[in-house]
Amino acid sequence: MTPPTETPARPRGWWGPSLMRRTLLALLAAMALVWLVLLGQAAITHYRAMDTNPGVRQLAQGLAGALATLDQPAEARALVHGMAHTLNAMRADVDLLQGTLVLLQLQDRTGQLLHSSTAGVHAVVLAGDAGHAAMDVAGTPHWVAWESTGPWRVVVAEPRLADARLLGFMGEDLAASVLLALPLVGLPLWLAVRTGLRPLARLDAQIAARSAHDLRPLQHLPPQRELHGLAQSFDQLLARLRAHLAREKALVHDAAHELRTPMAVIATQAHVLAQAPEGPARAQASEALMRAVQRAAHLSEQLLTLAALEEAPAQRPTAPQDLMALLQDCLAERADWAEGLGVELSLDGPDTLDLPLDRQLLWSALGNVLDNALKHGCGPGAGREVQLRVRQEGGDVVVWIADDGPGIAAGEQDRVFERFWRSPRARSSGSGLGLTIAQQAMGHLGGQVCLGPGLHGRGVGFTLRWPVAG
Repeated sequence: MTPPTETPARPRGWWGPSLMRRTLLALLAAMALVWLVLLGQAAITHYRAMDTNPGVRQLAQGLAGALATLDQPAEARALVHGMAHTLNAMRADVDLLQGTLVLLQLQDRTGQLLHSSTAGVHAVVLAGDAGHAAMDVAGTPHWVAWESTGPWRVVVAEPRLADARLLGFMGEDLAASVLLALPLVGLPLWLAVRTGLRPLARLDAQIAARSAHDLRPLQHLPPQRELHGLAQSFDQLLARLRAHLAREKALVHDAAHELRTPMAVIATQAHVLAQAPEGPARAQASEALMRAVQRAAHLSEQLLTLAALEEAPAQRPTAPQDLMALLQDCLAERADWAEGLGVELSLDGPDTLDLPLDRQLLWSALGNVLDNALKHGCGPGAGREVQLRVRQEGGDVVVWIADDGPGIAAGEQDRVFERFWRSPRARSSGSGLGLTIAQQAMGHLGGQVCLGPGLHGRGVGFTLRWPVAG
């Protein structure tokens, strides 16, 4: 007895796979990306401003305006000294600027140094009466601006902060804003995801509550478009399972019904064989027993072939082979049978035809159609000829198998591919599965087998058509 299959445990908790966790992590990643974008934008804005209109230039212009009213060098030096003291005192209170001092110099129009807020620093050499530039002052990078007014030239030099220090400060400042926005964005998103997953949880509960034998369609499909499609796909899967189980039940029922007759014959003839003395009666019982065993074996083989075809994948790997050689082998295997029936077998087609073929499927389809022609269309009092013709039509291969036997009545032609169907006018017994197997095999090749006219206005022909595999 096969042990019951255990249902795999569902991962729970934060560490298991979770849409909620993935969504929240995606939110964190999005906020981090926003932070990086804002940081990059702030850095670009800062450097662009320093290149076009830096703060040191505005300070130099303001200071030059104040110096314009002064004529005495002592007064000008006092103003510059006081401004430098005030600015550097203010910078001492800013964490980012601590340890850096703004340099203010007072020069005359010729560039002669009159005052420097930082002792020991030589006069900054400049070109023109006004401007701004990035340059080294006393061996340190500075943003420098200068303006001239009256007899004075004022120079303002601010130490240029290292990029890492500046970006770190900007990043910290922006991080506070991003962290403040995180719960404002995350809470609505969390509520939306939590609410949106409830229909999925209800669908999960509905499926989990079913027994293994309950293959009915789902009773309540979720209205959400995404889940509705999932539920419909699940219902389609259940429908395929129901159809598969129905085919299995029908196959078992039909197999039991069809095997009943040969099994009964075997039991009867075995009893006769056991009781009969040596002689004609015993030989007759032995022959009947052998025929019944052969019929049961043939039926079992056909059932297994049909079951394998129904479970096989729709497409199977193929390799180039010679179709004409395959057909010749198929005819050669039935040559003795045809000779015993007085039937002529013929093959019309190219000498060779190399194509990507699934030999097993084609052998099964072609063999069963040939067997049907020899068994039901030929023999004493019936047809005497079976022809095979091969051709290519566009991207398809076509094999036509026809006989000149009694044919199939018009009212019976729609049933020839049904499982276990046998015409009441059949000339010999059979399993009733051969043409069904041929149809299944051709379906797996992406083709079909069709019923049509036979030879010389008599008999029946079967056309096997399938696309050439790329």
